[in-house]
Amino acid sequence: MATKLMRKYSKPMMAVLGVLLMVTFLVGYSYQSGMGGSGDAFVLGKLNGQPLTKGALTQARIDIRILRNLPALGEMGLYPMWLSRHSDTRAAIQFYLLLREARESGFFPDIGDINLLVKQKTLRKQIGELLANSNFAQPNVVQALEDLTTIDQLQVFIGGACRPSSPQLAHFISELGTSVQVRYARMRASDTAGSMPAPGAAQLQSLFAAYRATLPWSQGSPTPPPLINGHRYPFGYRYPDRVKIEFLKFDRATVLATLKPTISDIQAAYAYYQAHRDDFEITPPATTTAPAKAAKTQYKTFDQVRQKLIRQQLIKRVDLLFRRMLNRARNISDKPWSTVDVNGYHKAIPESQWVPYDKLAADLGKQYGYTPEVGRWNHWLDAGALGSLRGIGDATTDQAGLSQPLGLSVLAMKVHALNPNSKNIGLLLHLQVGYNGPVLTDTHGNMYLYRVIAVDKAHNPATLAMVRSAVVRDAQLLAAYRADKQDGVKLAAAAGQIGLPAAAKKYHLAVLSPASFKALENQLVGITPDGQPQYALVPGHLPGVQVRSAKLMDAAFLLARQALSKSKVTDVSINPAAPKGKSGTGGQSVAKLVLTHPCTSVNLDSELEVFVLQLADAKPVPVNILHDSTSLTGIGRYLMGHLNESLLQQWFSYKAVTRRVGFVANN
Repeated sequence: MATKLMRKYSKPMMAVLGVLLMVTFLVGYSYQSGMGGSGDAFVLGKLNGQPLTKGALTQARIDIRILRNLPALGEMGLYPMWLSRHSDTRAAIQFYLLLREARESGFFPDIGDINLLVKQKTLRKQIGELLANSNFAQPNVVQALEDLTTIDQLQVFIGGACRPSSPQLAHFISELGTSVQVRYARMRASDTAGSMPAPGAAQLQSLFAAYRATLPWSQGSPTPPPLINGHRYPFGYRYPDRVKIEFLKFDRATVLATLKPTISDIQAAYAYYQAHRDDFEITPPATTTAPAKAAKTQYKTFDQVRQKLIRQQLIKRVDLLFRRMLNRARNISDKPWSTVDVNGYHKAIPESQWVPYDKLAADLGKQYGYTPEVGRWNHWLDAGALGSLRGIGDATTDQAGLSQPLGLSVLAMKVHALNPNSKNIGLLLHLQVGYNGPVLTDTHGNMYLYRVIAVDKAHNPATLAMVRSAVVRDAQLLAAYRADKQDGVKLAAAAGQIGLPAAAKKYHLAVLSPASFKALENQLVGITPDGQPQYALVPGHLPGVQVRSAKLMDAAFLLARQALSKSKVTDVSINPAAPKGKSGTGGQSVAKLVLTHPCTSVNLDSELEVFVLQLADAKPVPVNILHDSTSLTGIGRYLMGHLNESLLQQWFSYKAVTRRVGFVANN
């Protein structure tokens, strides 16, 4: 009976099914339906006295995940760079509150603007990839763009209130367009610290007390050292969060060396060649004359690319083997961790119940014919030390649920024992002491299974004796730096009289004379989809100095302003032999700027270095450029970007928005 019905109504039924499939394809699976859970009722805090639950942030979380997968928005200046990076929950609260504030202020998305956005080729491609490779659907993406553009309307409004006037722009052009050249000598405390006398007990105790609760500062840090006793020295004796780890390394090159290509590998390589012929097109050499007719497209032969394509097939075999081994390894070593607590974490088990990695490696070797390497660090490693480990330190995971690939130095520091107040880390995995972390892969295709075996939370040293060698070293560095500061003042005074090169000989210092520089410089920031370089105006720096110090730049341009304000303009004949004031061959006079050459010393506390600068030359911006509309536009764009990074960054920050709208977090 059923068969007869199917035959009779097959065409109309298929038509209905086709419509349903089309609707399903267009609408897609709404990601929001999968975001609910028992934790939605969890109260994060109070908004104007009313509870704000985790469930209220569902749409904001979806928006953020979608926007993070659309990097083209950043090129258009739309990506919300102000989003908190402290935690996903903080970012979601911030996004939710800003959207609420924008809507209450009367801002709304412009569908026409969104349609123009989607017409942008790169963004449209990224949206297509997102829809094809995730559970997000078209309505989710549209909603995310609507919410983002609503907040952007508020941002444009706030930014417009600070737009500089034309006279202000002209002033900024004059300041930022002046070209400056300096000579400089450099004193480093590290060069002479070893010759400093041994510090006394009182000095050591004073330094230890001042920096006992401070983490050591790294020169690559985006933020300066803390201000302590009026200085920003790089000292610090507090122990950072540290861990010990062990891992299994699955070495691709080792297994590749044992493999021989099979007929199947060769056939698969040839099939790939046939399906991707365009990848092997031969680009004809450039000629100065155009050919009479278009030449026939030529391709590399299979024999020319045979070895490369066969190696690709062998790599696929190795990766497949490693995934099977890793799945097996995780199944075995995760088995003792069977109980989960109410927050989603596994209940801790004694170390005696952990599956030993060396035994696990041996069992894998017997089963699969390859034994992974076992590595173990029994000394404490902070985030910096983890990142510098060879191989595994460079490896990352693209585990589902992460907004971007993360490395060991980040993941190991997120282990639950170091973050006990984290109730639920959601899609970031359950990172715990003794439990396997996510699989990592390095740039050579080697894979790693790792686990944190011990943690040491950040804490202050109990006594001076525990960090005595570091305190002694810093005391000598400080003594050398203070001596350099005194010498810097003397050297600057002498250089003002006899010039820096002559004055620096007394101190056995080299004097460098780099090229001129400006307060702003063009920096390559990327390549467009069409292959064209993209430049942006960024703060300049003193050539030859690795440290981008605003203090150095300010001192150099202050010297230039002082010199230009005291400069003299004289008439100089192009041909001195010609009678002055009379016309003749080469007898024209031109204006020449005669500068003084002031000198100053600059102390950089965070680097423990002293620079002595002397102005060599300064070229102000010509008057005609000050009234050039093109220049005004360019500098205006830079200034607006600068405002977005400074003023708007603060105005849109988590702290500022929660204070404005009256949100008080529970913790």
